[in-house]
Amino acid sequence: MTLLILLAALVFNLLAQATLKNGITDIRVDSFNFSLLFKVIASPMIWGGGILYGFSFLFYIFALSRGELSRISPISQALTTIGVVLIAVIFFQEPLTQMKILGLLLLIAGTIIISL
Repeated sequence: MTLLILLAALVFNLLAQATLKNGITDIRVDSFNFSLLFKVIASPMIWGGGILYGFSFLFYIFALSRGELSRISPISQALTTIGVVLIAVIFFQEPLTQMKILGLLLLIAGTIIISL
């Protein structure tokens, strides 16, 4: 059950990050000023991303209440990193370099070792 709760937190986290990236892409960020702040505050995509992060947070703390921090956190962070890279490559056409692949493999290996 803890794994399902953690996966729900992961899904909401990934949706939040993709929504925020999509929302901020439409806003030109050259420097910080009140006009930029207003655009960010007025963006439905930014608000949607924040709400999705809220749901992710709730599921994450429920997962923490059911498991060890030293296992839940590394698994959550590793899955989030893998998911973000996949979303970035698939939906935002970001490059998947050899270094990113190596980093993901090391991340997976380290997470497996920590969770044993």
